[in-house]
Formats: sequence, structure tokens, C-alpha cells
Amino acid sequence: MATLLIALFFAHAISAAEENSERRAASYVPRLADLMVVIQIRHAKLFYAAKARNWPAADYELEQLVASLVEAGRYYPNTAPPITPEKIRSALSEAIKTKNEVKFDQAFDEMNAGCNRCHVAADRAFIVIRRPSYPSAFSNQQYGPRPIDRQK
Repeated sequence: MATLLIALFFAHAISAAEENSERRAASYVPRLADLMVVIQIRHAKLFYAAKARNWPAADYELEQLVASLVEAGRYYPNTAPPITPEKIRSALSEAIKTKNEVKFDQAFDEMNAGCNRCHVAADRAFIVIRRPSYPSAFSNQQYGPRPIDRQK
């Protein structure tokens, strides 16, 4: 009888722990900064795929980047960027489908400008997104001060 009671106690404890774990996972909200790091990685991978003319990979990375932006907007609706994820998808997708590197560059630069406008609006003007400049996951961010800030 004692063994049965102990087994029931542990079964209940395990069940309760699993329930609490599921509740915590369902209520987890990633930090905006963590989502932005994922977006920055997707941003670089999108650029490198297009530059290598790997259009299927570029299309995949674009969809992943847009999905991450949508997720960020869902969790942080008050930080809506000046350029919508759908506008980003539309312009870049067209360039990718037509395999047009010039249009891709234009759309990519417009996306970067939108990112930077959002950073300025969020009082994070020191985060400057650009085209990746060398093979690194984080070469798409300028780490020095903005040229205008250097003069101050």
C-alpha cells in the first residue's frame, strides 16, 4: 500500500511538472532584441544567397525573414516598422522571381532604409543596418558611430 501511495504521489508530481512546463512554454515571449538577432542573420543570408545567384535559397531566406518580422510585430505591436513585412516580401520576391540583381539591390536597400527608420523611431539610431560587406553573419551592421554622430 505504501509503495502504491508513493507511486501515485510521484505520478501526480510528474504530471503537474509537465503541465507547468507546457504553460510556461505557451506563455514564452521572446525578447525583441533576440528576434532582431534572428532577423539580422536572415538578412545577411538573404543577401549572400542573392549575390551567389542562389535564388531558391534567397526566396527561402526572404520567407524566413518576413515570418520573423511578422512574429516581432505580433509580440511587439507598438514597434511597427515604417515598412511592412508584406511590402518587404513583395519588392524582394519580385526581384528574386525574375532573378534581377539590380532590382534585388534596390529592394534590399529600401528594406535597410526601413530598418534604420524604425531604429531611429525606437530611439535606437545607433543600430545601423546595411548591406553585408564581407562574409560574416554580422557585417550587415555598422558598429562605429554614425558619420553625423562622429562630428558631435
